[in-house]
Amino acid sequence: MKRRSIPIGRPRRDPRHYRFTAPNAVWKYKLKPVEFVIFSYLCYHRNPGVLTPEMIASDVHITVSTVKKYLTTMVSKGIVSEDGTPVLMCKGEKFFTLPNEVFLLKLSPSAFMVYAYLLLIEDRRTLTCHPSYNTIAAATGMSKNTVVKSISTLLEAEFISVESSSYFDKHGLKWKGNNLYAILPIQNAVDLHNQRQLRRLAETVERMRVRKKLEGNEERPA
Repeated sequence: MKRRSIPIGRPRRDPRHYRFTAPNAVWKYKLKPVEFVIFSYLCYHRNPGVLTPEMIASDVHITVSTVKKYLTTMVSKGIVSEDGTPVLMCKGEKFFTLPNEVFLLKLSPSAFMVYAYLLLIEDRRTLTCHPSYNTIAAATGMSKNTVVKSISTLLEAEFISVESSSYFDKHGLKWKGNNLYAILPIQNAVDLHNQRQLRRLAETVERMRVRKKLEGNEERPA
């Protein structure tokens, strides 16, 4: 897996800037990744009572039928009210935060959930954490292989950087340790996403130009 590292002393994120809160308690319900994304979106929206399944589906990039299915499931679990309000958002709860921009970047539900877990457990001073793949899999309810793929997605999209680590046991033998994950400023991922979008647009325009030119040549009389 491709790895990138950055200095731990990089500029810190401003936790007050464009972030929303989600309750720590949501993890004990072992939501499926798609459920977790929908629940997070309800936490993000200031007035979830006005949302329709169509609006949610559009913003989290899944089908309307999927939204309806999992909203019904979460209502039955008692973590979302009938009007779509997250029941766990109450005084006395502990919270972690996610950047608002995460919904613009079209992460897969599994990558979204892994990213949220890394934010949950990160050291607030160093913005790093070092859970094992098995730990992440147990917390998210996903397979280890899915976790590894999700980490690769987050790394490639510049949500995180990853450093290998190692340690010596009492016999002096060196062993591979857990990865050290650093949570990057969300603007990195936003900039990369925008660059890729512009590149795709330029490629589309160029294909249309070439096609139009070829069609024009075909129409000319011999």
